[in-house]
Amino acid sequence: MSFFALLFALLIEQVRPLGPHNAIHGSLRVWARTVSRNFDAGKPQHGWVAWTLAVVAPAVAAMVVHELLLRFVGWPAAMVWSVVVLYVTLGFRQFSHHFTDIRDAPESGDETRARELLARWQRVDASELPRSEIVRHVIEYSVLAAHRHVFGVLARFSVLAAFGLGPAGAVLYRMAEFVVRYWRHRSHAQLQPASEALQSAAGRAGLSSTGCRRASRR
Repeated sequence: MSFFALLFALLIEQVRPLGPHNAIHGSLRVWARTVSRNFDAGKPQHGWVAWTLAVVAPAVAAMVVHELLLRFVGWPAAMVWSVVVLYVTLGFRQFSHHFTDIRDAPESGDETRARELLARWQRVDASELPRSEIVRHVIEYSVLAAHRHVFGVLARFSVLAAFGLGPAGAVLYRMAEFVVRYWRHRSHAQLQPASEALQSAAGRAGLSSTGCRRASRR
């Protein structure tokens, strides 16, 4: 069942990918912001409580829904739920078009556009980058994005699904990776910044949950 859930989710994501400003991801940002505002009191224990609520609670909820559907409705409904969760947490098409557009620009002789696209994608200053550095940055960012949006989700989903936990692994990975970047971004933007304790808890937990140190720093 897990294999078919993965297959259907990937097919749907290829045909109709979620946009960068979709309502689901907007809800995740609201959830992370609400948790940090209500439970981040600046102490280490508060940071861990906030992280647990922001990350573990949605994963447990996904597992509970899967179990209820499996027990009271049947395995087709449980598989549909897994497909929905995977569709939301996966995101190959959310970054692949960036890679394609930036790769094609230098090949057509438009390195200026490649720099602009790279700067817009990663919010970095790429105005002085030579062509070789543009290529290197695109490959590096694409590998990190592939881990965040595809391989990390698939690995955690497969492992926990094998233990009967449904799509909990996909949610756990996505939320753990997301809150690290989101809380750090809000702190840099000075928009209700997360405390150092909360960022530390999210970073430490995120490294063990996502298995990608460099991805958590960007």
